[in-house]
Amino acid sequence: MISTHIKTAIKEFKTSLESAITTATNGDKTFANGQLAKESLIRSSRLINLIHEAIKLELIDEGIDSERIFPPLNSMSPELKIAGFLKQKNQDVSIIPENTEKSPRQITWGPLQFENQTDPYGQEFSEETLIINLRSQMSSLAKNADTLFERTFAEPMNLHLIYPKMVLGEVYLIPLVEYDDAAMVNNEVKFKSSNTNIVKYISFFSALSGRRNSDDDLHKYERCALMIVDFRLDEPKIYTKKQELIDDNLVDEDFNINFDDISISNFTKELLEIYSNRHR
Repeated sequence: MISTHIKTAIKEFKTSLESAITTATNGDKTFANGQLAKESLIRSSRLINLIHEAIKLELIDEGIDSERIFPPLNSMSPELKIAGFLKQKNQDVSIIPENTEKSPRQITWGPLQFENQTDPYGQEFSEETLIINLRSQMSSLAKNADTLFERTFAEPMNLHLIYPKMVLGEVYLIPLVEYDDAAMVNNEVKFKSSNTNIVKYISFFSALSGRRNSDDDLHKYERCALMIVDFRLDEPKIYTKKQELIDDNLVDEDFNINFDDISISNFTKELLEIYSNRHR
């Protein structure tokens, strides 16, 4: 079941994106055409932040104290900057532990030199922080897929190498059919004639999801959520079940990956259950 928070966020995502295209504006800025306005809107992170806020609301609905969520509700900062094996990186949404104190320390691991050699949180605090990162790719999916996959693959490795018990979640949003960039130049909302290769994305995220043993599978997330959305509809359709994909002739009947396991349905609930079992 898709939460009202996610449905509302996706609807607003579509409305904001298409408004930027047709008006060639982003906020109080006007651009030469809708494509440039769309690019500005995406770079501003305002669109993906809609999903951030929906996930925070889901976590609160699941009983998480809002004081433990960073950035706080309705804010894009401050983010927790966690020191991994290769780099320190701001995390999109974090739930800090309830009864674990921060223990700042010098960074003494990894092959690279960090600009800031101090880990402000410490091993225990960081390892008991639940982290959810969120991304979207709305255009040039075929062109950029391999690079995006490599980056997504590297994220859990960077953190699990230092914090093997850390619980990580990933939400990735892609359109079933991409918006037509050529039409955007004329401030028009149109869609391309062919579907995104969703089988490639389902296969990838299925392979990276479902880490249960903190002793291995460092390259995996504890739970991934691949959001495949048909933005062509007035009410965008968010796919959550393999049978829905089969019914719409998007995958074959004998498709052997259970998309249900990586859908947005029950994403936060299942992630919190994994966290509870690991950090009792």
